[in-house]
Amino acid sequence: MKKFCLSLVIVLLAAVSSHAAGTRDAPRKTAIADAFVGEDLSYRIGFWLFDDVAEGRLTLAKGEDGDYVATLSAWTTGIAGWALRYRKDTFVVHMRMTPDGGRFVSKTFEKTVDKSGDVHQSLTLFDYGKRLVTWHSWGGGKEPKDGMGRIPPGVWCDDPIAAFYNFRYGVYGPVKEGQNYTVYSFPKGGEVPKIMLRMASRTELDERKGDNAAEYLAYARIDKDLFGSQSGDVEILFNRDMLPTEAVAKDIVLFGDVRGRLVRMGFDMGLSNVKGVKGAAPKP
Repeated sequence: MKKFCLSLVIVLLAAVSSHAAGTRDAPRKTAIADAFVGEDLSYRIGFWLFDDVAEGRLTLAKGEDGDYVATLSAWTTGIAGWALRYRKDTFVVHMRMTPDGGRFVSKTFEKTVDKSGDVHQSLTLFDYGKRLVTWHSWGGGKEPKDGMGRIPPGVWCDDPIAAFYNFRYGVYGPVKEGQNYTVYSFPKGGEVPKIMLRMASRTELDERKGDNAAEYLAYARIDKDLFGSQSGDVEILFNRDMLPTEAVAKDIVLFGDVRGRLVRMGFDMGLSNVKGVKGAAPKP
């Protein structure tokens, strides 16, 4: 069976959202870490006629030695869990903040895929001193593999989770209708894949949102091989506070359109206006 990257669906759901701090042409009042540390997002994932086949959670915390640690976990549930061997994907990303507080920079990107105890792991290291990205993978009944890619001069290469927070903070530009964005991802040899994003027009939003109380719509195009898609297309809806509430990853092999919906978060960011979403204070 083709891979089913649950965690990527969650990242995509959040990847074009925007925090109140500094995305709508307003001056930034806080550093990026202050804007997001303590955030806790939970999502429910479905496909075909099923609305609840997997769950996921994304958190950001202050780490040691000035690091910031984002943890993303996604796991199958119910019959889907049995069919997919109770798969659980876990990503742990260590980031640093630039001295001006203006963006996160990826340091390490760890991925663990557990299928009923059959575990495959990978570790990616970002070295901006040498402008190299190196990776190593092992386990899961597969031969160990190593690889590297070069970071071009003047370019920041962000892992998907660092990009999630950077976009929300306005690093790639302000959020506005019709705006296009380019995010550089993991280098592969001498190539640097891109994530292309476009904010839809009001007309496109009205045609797409149905009964969703969304205020914005974004389209993303990602490397098709990254999560087994025939098109690489993703649609994301989010509310007036730029909180992502729903997304559809299109044409996933064997699954069709995979849907994700926000069901709970740890900060009060306009959630009173989002039907079906629970808000609560972060845990101490």
